[in-house]
Amino acid sequence: MTTEPGAVWETFAFACGNCGHTWKATFQLMFFTDPLDPTGQTTQEYVDEDGAAVRSPLTDAVCGTCGSRRVRVSAG
Repeated sequence: MTTEPGAVWETFAFACGNCGHTWKATFQLMFFTDPLDPTGQTTQEYVDEDGAAVRSPLTDAVCGTCGSRRVRVSAG
């Protein structure tokens, strides 16, 4: 895997507080600057291992086993 400019790879460990299922997932965190924004603020977007843009895994984790949103997330 090559890292594109303005991007970093992050791996998170997940643990379901409902059924106990645990898993890890790696995301590419990409940073964008809007050239038309006079303040030059940077926005970020998470991209999953399949290349799809996703919401932040820190706030939108769902257990793939039981569907619970009671998921604890930590740096993997």
